[in-house]
Amino acid sequence: MKQSFFKCLTICFAIFLVITGMSVFSSRVHIGFFGYVAMLVFGTLFTGTGAFLGDMFRHFTRPDLIWSSSSFETLKAKIFWLVGPQVIGWIIGFIGFQGMMRNVLGYYI
Repeated sequence: MKQSFFKCLTICFAIFLVITGMSVFSSRVHIGFFGYVAMLVFGTLFTGTGAFLGDMFRHFTRPDLIWSSSSFETLKAKIFWLVGPQVIGWIIGFIGFQGMMRNVLGYYI
């Protein structure tokens, strides 16, 4: 459980390192040094927590048996249950991160 949380945080840190790097060199984003640090830290925490909760949900609700009428439908179901809940949790965490940056810290990205 603890190892899974750190794995989610590490992956989200790598993703937000790229996003923050792109924002630093963007001509549209001007939030200053502490804004970029807050972007990296809060983005990692919010999306990492969301992905971890999505993974916990996946482990709790993953079906033991998948009924389908075609191999393509089976492939879609297997791919969804492999990464779907984590991606949904990451997106919810990203929305929370944007709300935190905008409403609490006052940074408009």
